[in-house]
Amino acid sequence: MKNTFGYLQDTYQSGILIAALIFLGVLLFRLWYVNKEIQSRSWIWKSNSPILVWILKLGWLVTMLFFLLDIPTWFLSVASFKPLVQPILYNVFLIILISIAIMEICLSITVTQSLNQQFVKRIVFLLMVVFCLLSFGLAALIFKGTFNYPTPQDCTVIQMPVKGKWLALHAGEKPWVNYHANYPVQKYSIDMVRVNDNLAFFEGLGEKNTDFFCFQDSIFSPVSGTIFKVVNNIPNQEIIDGPDTVITAGNYITIQTANDKFVLLAHLSKGNFAIKEGDTVNVGTYLAKLGNSGNSTFPHLHIRMQNKPVYNDSTALGLPFLFQQINRNRFGFWSGTGTPYLNRNDIFQHE
Repeated sequence: MKNTFGYLQDTYQSGILIAALIFLGVLLFRLWYVNKEIQSRSWIWKSNSPILVWILKLGWLVTMLFFLLDIPTWFLSVASFKPLVQPILYNVFLIILISIAIMEICLSITVTQSLNQQFVKRIVFLLMVVFCLLSFGLAALIFKGTFNYPTPQDCTVIQMPVKGKWLALHAGEKPWVNYHANYPVQKYSIDMVRVNDNLAFFEGLGEKNTDFFCFQDSIFSPVSGTIFKVVNNIPNQEIIDGPDTVITAGNYITIQTANDKFVLLAHLSKGNFAIKEGDTVNVGTYLAKLGNSGNSTFPHLHIRMQNKPVYNDSTALGLPFLFQQINRNRFGFWSGTGTPYLNRNDIFQHE
């Protein structure tokens, strides 16, 4: 049981539930305490507060704005465990966090008589402001980078190699949303899994390859070109415990385009290939079935584009690409049909 995705899901969901209950307790206690001292609270500009109190309140306002900025960055894009948590639980947790941030933003422009009058209370508040400002401020520094991506003019537009609704487990330009960015040849790679209407990517305990919705899915050519390399002799791995760290791509196909760019499709299933090296393919040509071969802990498709043909060439560079005519869901809202770039935890499908 311990080496299953069902176990990991239960663990993460329990953790989010506990965190949600803790923050809900903080919210309710804060509301109770504010209500208790409401008679002594006034707008700061009407309170004749000393300059230190004004500085502390401004610092707290900035801190809470950072915190509000951190929520969509960390909890919706950076969190790699998000797909393992039920959406309703995750959304409740986010609502609680956002409620705390908004409440504290409102309270930052008010002040109590005790804060104006008690030196010790001001020192405690100062320490809290400094600690939280540094923590949330540093976290907010990654906000812009999280949503960076090369312009469409600098990207190659290709077709989605699969059908249905999919989730980007690792995608984007920066390492904190896409660990592939740590390796030049893998930069802009995408790891993706098919999801159902409940946005789950496996059923049952997630202990077998067949529990994953994308296992044995058909893979189609995302570009027109020539089959440069085919590997089709690697068995599928066991879930979690069986990654192959030697032949990391497992069974894979490399397609050379007319402008000498190379598209790699990895972790395919042995014995289900419809092409061979040297074949010419068009966009939409059926290639193979998706598996769980190579350095893979569960069935998923790894796709990337690079400027050299060898998949593990340390001198090669990963190239940015976009999927043509997709509908992307980020933060729970469809953004419309087009060629948007993908970040971690985006849901997307071909239109």
